Amino acid sequence: MNYNPIFIIIILVAALIFYRQVVSMFKPIRGKGTRIIITLFLLTPGSALIMNPNAEVTSLEVAVALLLGCVLSIPLILTTGYERREDRMIYVKKSLAFVILFVLIFAIRWTIRGIIDMDSDSRMLLFFIAACGYLIPWKISSYYKFRKVYNSNLV
Repeated sequence: MNYNPIFIIIILVAALIFYRQVVSMFKPIRGKGTRIIITLFLLTPGSALIMNPNAEVTSLEVAVALLLGCVLSIPLILTTGYERREDRMIYVKKSLAFVILFVLIFAIRWTIRGIIDMDSDSRMLLFFIAACGYLIPWKISSYYKFRKVYNSNLV
């Protein structure tokens, strides 16, 4: 299979987001939670896919990819939580379900990628849109969950 450099970057970004989320289960989150949102800037290399003139997709395909992404964000949102532990620091709640779901979502996307019969530029664009469709709602809701814990029990 021919791997585009942007595809490799997308895999690395997903691995980095997964790694940071798992590490946050064991190390406290510093600051006011802005790092949760800042990780969305890791999606910027994928913006080149949107500008790619070789990607020919219909608005229906874009809508389906976005809808698929939003559906995939629901389990991530439900399994991500934050807690203040004995040391008064905030951590991501330990969740084996989250780890399994994140890997499962990546596997689902990988499987669908092999099934869809279209040129690689169009396919990568649709999968980038799907990734944005689940990463953006998940990170925004994670930020609000963090801020809720951060603002409670400040005393």
